[in-house]
Amino acid sequence: MRREHLQFAVVLTLSVALVIALGLLVRQSRRLAILEQQQETDLRSLHRLLDAARQRDFEKPPAEIESPVPAGNCEAALATRNATIERLDRQLSDAQASIMNLQAELSSSNEEREKAVAGASELLQKEKGDWQAQLDGLKQDLESAQADAQASRQRLAAIEADNAKLNNTNNAASARAVDLARVIVQLQDLDSRRDALLTSILRRYRDITSQFRGMSGQLGSNRESNTSNPFTDAALTRIQSAVSSADDDLRQLSELSAQARQLEKKLAKK
Repeated sequence: MRREHLQFAVVLTLSVALVIALGLLVRQSRRLAILEQQQETDLRSLHRLLDAARQRDFEKPPAEIESPVPAGNCEAALATRNATIERLDRQLSDAQASIMNLQAELSSSNEEREKAVAGASELLQKEKGDWQAQLDGLKQDLESAQADAQASRQRLAAIEADNAKLNNTNNAASARAVDLARVIVQLQDLDSRRDALLTSILRRYRDITSQFRGMSGQLGSNRESNTSNPFTDAALTRIQSAVSSADDDLRQLSELSAQARQLEKKLAKK
């Protein structure tokens, strides 16, 4: 009984940790999506500024470039031309400086995005390892429960054999044999129900494992296609529902095991 409670507490704790880890990963994915949207906005702003800078570089004010030069005054015309060239050179230098600043901002934004992607990938690997460890622990608990059920079936077979011998050798103990038969039927019913619960728990374990692998593969493909959020609310809801159902099945399995032990104690006293 004490061991069953310990198994149930361990599995429940692992399930809660799994749901919390999924929530953290979803929040990290949403944060990455926000950073990607901000980067797209910065890129559009950069393109607009670059277009404006190119247009300003190639525009020449007609009033200054085509200003009439007084006849016979070549020096004045040359000075005007030189002033115009110097002004255009300054504008070109300013435009080039603006382009360099924008390129630096873009590079910084790319570095931040790469850091965010690397952080998300590192978190995924850590969470994946934690989840796998928790799933392995759950699998071990299920295997232990199956072993207990097998041992219970073997004890039941031995009791049935003893009961058959008792019926053949002692007619005076018919009342006790009837009581033993009733207890055996109850044990058989409990074993059948425990087998059904074990089958259900194994199916849920496989379902959780399959969904986890699918989400991991989806995250990898979404990283290559720059999709922001691979974890949907529907997927999380399915996993949380499967974990909750597995917890309920384990609780029922613990109760049935306790009832089976009580019946076995009754048989031992007879």
